[in-house]
Amino acid sequence: MIHFGQLVVSALLCAGYASATLLVDYNAARGDEVSKIGLVNLEAARGDKQHGNTADLYIKNDKDWKGGKSAHFHRKKGDIRAEYHALNGKTQEGKTYFIGYQFALGATPDGMIVMQWKEYVANTAGHDAANIPLSLEVREGQLQLQYHAQQSGHRQPSWSAAIQPKTVYTVGLEILAKDAGQGHVRMWWAGKPVTFAATGSTTLPGNLFPGRSDPKFGIYGGQEVVTDSWVYQVQISESKGDLDPKFMS
Repeated sequence: MIHFGQLVVSALLCAGYASATLLVDYNAARGDEVSKIGLVNLEAARGDKQHGNTADLYIKNDKDWKGGKSAHFHRKKGDIRAEYHALNGKTQEGKTYFIGYQFALGATPDGMIVMQWKEYVANTAGHDAANIPLSLEVREGQLQLQYHAQQSGHRQPSWSAAIQPKTVYTVGLEILAKDAGQGHVRMWWAGKPVTFAATGSTTLPGNLFPGRSDPKFGIYGGQEVVTDSWVYQVQISESKGDLDPKFMS
């Protein structure tokens, strides 16, 4: 006979195994520490990196403008970066990463990047790899998914939608981490798949892993105004089914 205590232990073990499949699992509503996202990156002027929060530049557990739990990313005018770097040095070529990201912005200055798939190896001297192969960037009142094939070119918008301050948005991304045009990205907006104009399909092929590319979340660039971002949830997994269903239908 199986006793109730044994069933409870088994259930807890199964729950532990299920949660372990998420590489990153941050949920503000659950009371998680924002540090669960990864490595903090705070930068005032270019090259002026901070090792802790100040009154002008910080990321901390807080509440949004409505009093809801969130991670609060803040920077004064002129400061360039308040981000979290996820999976630092852990991404691998050939793997597929599913990313869920829920956030809101206090302002929408032109040129501000709110999520980037950042290259760390092949963007050095002697290489022609893009510094940021993929980004979610604010341009002219729109949030754009921008793709950058190589350093000698320019980031190109592949999708866009109108974006407003103090509005919660939900984004899902599927990134196949391969180079030489063998990688791809798929995207979900408010839980629905988007179609890319360049391909007429839900898949955009490209160079998505020139050397080593990692995801970053927060606010970078567009430093002409004081900016806040409130982040509610970040999830990353190698399986679509591990993510909260609101991110991907």
